Amino acid sequence: MNRHQFKDLTIELIDEPTYTFNSTDNKFIYSKHYFGDVAKEYPTSKHGIKVYQNDQIIDSCIVIGSGGATGIHQNSSLIDNDQLLLCCCDTIFCLTLPNLELKWKIQADQATCFQIFKQQDEYIIHGELQITKLDKNGSKKWEFGGADIFVSINNEEEFKIEKDGILLTDFAKTKYKIDFDGKLIWNT
Repeated sequence: MNRHQFKDLTIELIDEPTYTFNSTDNKFIYSKHYFGDVAKEYPTSKHGIKVYQNDQIIDSCIVIGSGGATGIHQNSSLIDNDQLLLCCCDTIFCLTLPNLELKWKIQADQATCFQIFKQQDEYIIHGELQITKLDKNGSKKWEFGGADIFVSINNEEEFKIEKDGILLTDFAKTKYKIDFDGKLIWNT
């Protein structure tokens, strides 16, 4: 679970692995449903969002994605002004606050979007296959891919934003540094 504060509201994000679209057996009935490409046919991850005011739910939605599975953790979502941005499988979803209307969605990685970070007025996405920068309207500014996936099995930090660029380590342990325009500065 992850929680964000927005004005006098609490935004709660939870994994909903057992949720089934249009089923009456779900533990909670979400007021809105948003799907990534082919997610109705092949759902992989389901992330529920509830907006609370004075401990009462005032709105809710569920985001259902397809592709590589994702979970809810510290950097899988962020609040930017009156928007909630969320990684779900291969897609970034942008929802308005407090009413959780879908503003835009975009496939930001061919497999999985792990993390999202704000960088000035844009967003950096740590994906499995690539690092992507999106503008505030969800348009891709650039993508950067390495020789292998940006995943580590030995707890090595595979993605780190520094003041002058982004440090990356791929599965084969190749290290890269790119600038905020997606240009390679060096690799080993």
